[in-house]
Amino acid sequence: MNLWHDIIDSLTDGIIVLSPAMEPQVVNPAAETMLGVSQINAATVADLVRQNDWLGRMVGACLESGQDLGDMETVLATGPRELTVRVEVSPLLNAEGRPGGVIMLLHDLSHEKGAAEAALTGDLSLRLSPAGLAHEVKNPLTGIKGAAELMAGMFPDDGRAQQYCSVILDGVNRIAALVEQVLVVSGPQRLVQEPVNIHMVLHQAMRMAGLFPQPPEGVVVLQDFDPSLPDVVGDAGALERTFLNLIKNAAEAIGESGTIRLHTRIEREFRMTAEGRRRQFLRVEVSDSGVGIPEDQLPQLFTPFFTTKPAGTGLGLVLCQRIIALHGGRLWAQRGGVDRTTGTKSKDGMTFKVTLPMMPPEKHPH
Repeated sequence: MNLWHDIIDSLTDGIIVLSPAMEPQVVNPAAETMLGVSQINAATVADLVRQNDWLGRMVGACLESGQDLGDMETVLATGPRELTVRVEVSPLLNAEGRPGGVIMLLHDLSHEKGAAEAALTGDLSLRLSPAGLAHEVKNPLTGIKGAAELMAGMFPDDGRAQQYCSVILDGVNRIAALVEQVLVVSGPQRLVQEPVNIHMVLHQAMRMAGLFPQPPEGVVVLQDFDPSLPDVVGDAGALERTFLNLIKNAAEAIGESGTIRLHTRIEREFRMTAEGRRRQFLRVEVSDSGVGIPEDQLPQLFTPFFTTKPAGTGLGLVLCQRIIALHGGRLWAQRGGVDRTTGTKSKDGMTFKVTLPMMPPEKHPH
């Protein structure tokens, strides 16, 4: 038990565990620092809820439904101060599996926003934008590429010279492609906000991957879709590129033969916004019958420049995760995919899971 206390006390995120009567059971130092008090008691919690009525609604909904709830970014009033925070609320389940309290996690976003603002308003001579860095890299690359092409033309009959020039050109092209991907990942994403049919997005992504309407011989594509799903709000083009990446990864995992399964359904969990509104999500799963990724490599899967492909850059999944996050959703991966012969779940292969917020019924076009 002391170990768990040490772990909670060491976290930089604020942790507050509340009883059903809204009395604090466990509080870590980070929460006290965040709220600007030396001790959090029932009166402190009551005052916090009074200033942030949305928080009280979120805690109440968590106790009633037993669901994990959260808000990616909202303003938390703490006396005279206001903090920009990410809030997550989870049920504390008792021995019968029922909510016996609430675990509240508060992540302070103020430092991150301050750093972003400082980067925007700081001394221009001290910072180099990704576009500026790309320009500085591309200029010498153009010269290297031109010199290699000239050298190849000067020695057309020298096999070794042609081989060296080919290596140089391949390297230049890979660096240029990497620079372009870094620009896409680090640059601002301007997403369109419009109703999007997720199944049309998936069909277009499969079409671009060469799997729809008819996949290549030896490849089986299973479409397990829920036709009743409402639209999501987002950018159809960005979502198509995201799912194209996931589908292409699945196709590369199975090689010339195997099974890919696309599955859509309503997500059982939901989240509460700061305004106290219930936000419903849908889920998309892309599974394959490949060999999968070793368990110890899973935590690195969405790390920039980590890749299991011989010619990969490790930025594709990073960009996919960023696009889904900008849509208010989540992307993660799990070991275990689909059996190539039966189409059922398998311990081998991989499954990439995406959740996206659905369009509220009152905003859905009739």
